[in-house]
Amino acid sequence: MAPESPRPVQPVKEASIGEDEAAIVAECEDLPDGFQQDNSGTGGKSNGRRGTLVTFDQVGFSFPPKKRGGEAIQILTNVSGFFEPGTVTATMGPSGAGKTTFLDIVTGRKKRGNMTGSLLYDGKKATPAYLRHKTSYVEQFDTLLATLTVRQMILYQAELKCDRKETSSSKKDRVEKLLGELGLDECADVMIGDTLHPGISGGQAKRTNIGIALVTQPNIIFLDEPTSGLDSETSLDVVEILRKLANEGVTIMSTIHSPTSEAFSLFDKLLLLVQGQTIYFGSLHGAEGAAAYFAGLGRHYDPALNLADFLIRETGNLRRRTGAKVAGDVEQPTIQFAERWASSERSKDALAQCERLLEKVQSHRDDTEQSSTNFSRHNFLSAVLVLLRFRTSANYKFPDFMAPRLSPMVLFGFIISSLYIGAGKDALNPANVSARGNVASALFMNTALPSFTAAGYMPSIVQERPLFYRETADGCYTAITYILYKLVEEAIPQIFGSLIFCLLTVNIIDFQGNFWWYWLIFYTTSQTGIALAYACGALARNMDEANTLLPVYNVTGMFFTGLLFTYDAMPSGWQWYTWTNFVRYAWSANMVNTFGEKCEIPASDPLWKTPGCPIEYFEIGDGNAGISVAANYFALWGFWFFWVCIAWLIMANVRHSSR
Repeated sequence: MAPESPRPVQPVKEASIGEDEAAIVAECEDLPDGFQQDNSGTGGKSNGRRGTLVTFDQVGFSFPPKKRGGEAIQILTNVSGFFEPGTVTATMGPSGAGKTTFLDIVTGRKKRGNMTGSLLYDGKKATPAYLRHKTSYVEQFDTLLATLTVRQMILYQAELKCDRKETSSSKKDRVEKLLGELGLDECADVMIGDTLHPGISGGQAKRTNIGIALVTQPNIIFLDEPTSGLDSETSLDVVEILRKLANEGVTIMSTIHSPTSEAFSLFDKLLLLVQGQTIYFGSLHGAEGAAAYFAGLGRHYDPALNLADFLIRETGNLRRRTGAKVAGDVEQPTIQFAERWASSERSKDALAQCERLLEKVQSHRDDTEQSSTNFSRHNFLSAVLVLLRFRTSANYKFPDFMAPRLSPMVLFGFIISSLYIGAGKDALNPANVSARGNVASALFMNTALPSFTAAGYMPSIVQERPLFYRETADGCYTAITYILYKLVEEAIPQIFGSLIFCLLTVNIIDFQGNFWWYWLIFYTTSQTGIALAYACGALARNMDEANTLLPVYNVTGMFFTGLLFTYDAMPSGWQWYTWTNFVRYAWSANMVNTFGEKCEIPASDPLWKTPGCPIEYFEIGDGNAGISVAANYFALWGFWFFWVCIAWLIMANVRHSSR
């Protein structure tokens, strides 16, 4: 299949990329026809999309030295070229060439390291607002929600990314159009699924990710190896979609590793990197294409082979293969490719073409033109509502989500109740020391249980991390929005689970005291345990670390709850830990609610020094908020707030990613 030749960029009347986010985003409205590019060769009118000229000149990137006095780690050096509207550019190179680093730089996703050189969008430096709203990034690995259908997933992203003032019907119409354009109609109502719940195919998932990128009608689409893991037919389908978008005027750049010949033929230009340096930039096919350039270096391409494989194989070797050589040349390291490119006429022509394109863009820009249309982003509360409307509603209908949140409450409720059946009624008599000790133990288990079962809430934080990173990078919401959404999502099922548990234990064990205090204490302890689990999940790099952090805290805390060691019996160097243990406050509140504030018998009675007087025996008033149900209960909410803040700070500032 012959490659399609890109047409020259038409004059563009473009708003300046300034600091005014409203003006930037409003560029979506009333696009000038002159920039609608049609590469299809039919002369047809585009669908209202337009691209942006991206230019990069002498771009370098390095990491600071690992040791003081050491050398910086150079990843990219003097990478130059441009991405033109209406073209599909492939960025290639052998492993370690710097493709992913370069992609992260041009998309504004590189959070650490030092960049040098010039990177411009239509001749201007891009603001974060521009990158969020006018560019889209399709990641290599699909970050989709298993419980949503394809239609729900794209609509969910449209609700988060598009103007909040845009009507729901308009967003739905846009999604339906995308489903048709991407060939997703037949699977629109199929659940995306995961490894345990079969859903859509890999190709459909990749097209869904492209649909997510298109909901904001971006000027530029960046893709990270979109054909990885796909068969040849599906890979071709994906690249054909990119070709169609480019024909409508969109700027497309994709890193790609090993495309099929058919898919590779649909790309227009090639940026080839080796060891972080440009060794070729320009047309991919034709008489002035990559094969012709490398033939001039003595690397002859056999048309019967895959051009992509040829380029990677020949440039990936550290030493030249035996074969045809340039006259007078000898085997040299691959790094010579960069030197030859820098001194070549093709390199100078590419630079001149870039300068001409920049001049054309700048000469047709009206910097005084501003739009009065304002882009309305979601605030943290409205974003929470969107997350609840799509994600929570789907999760609540999913048995695998609800069962682990309700069944343990029923199971443990029956186990504890059967072990301590009737102990509460027997404990009415202060002389029944054994019964009162059993009730204290039952309350201890009831209080410690929620902090241990909270381990079941950590996997979602760890497993959803790639999606959280993508959505926050896309400006969908902030870390505090995500934390609040997760807390609300878990709080609602907990109401019913905790009520079931408390009704079982109170009625079978026959606990004395106020039921509603008992339920509130249990419920709030559960919420505090969940907040703690989120903090551990956010801090841990993986599930193994998360499954270590939380049990260490919980098991250690059992020694300081008050049942195993009274406050005075603890070594003085450890007593401080009691004040930091939220389970201590919960157990103390339950004990006071059940037994009252003081023993019914006088201090002179021998029972005073036994569990027959549990408030005094277990020194309930020490190491907590005192002998008060309300004081200890509200202290629990203080711990909840503390762990929520810790989880938020970690998620907002710590990235478990090398990118």
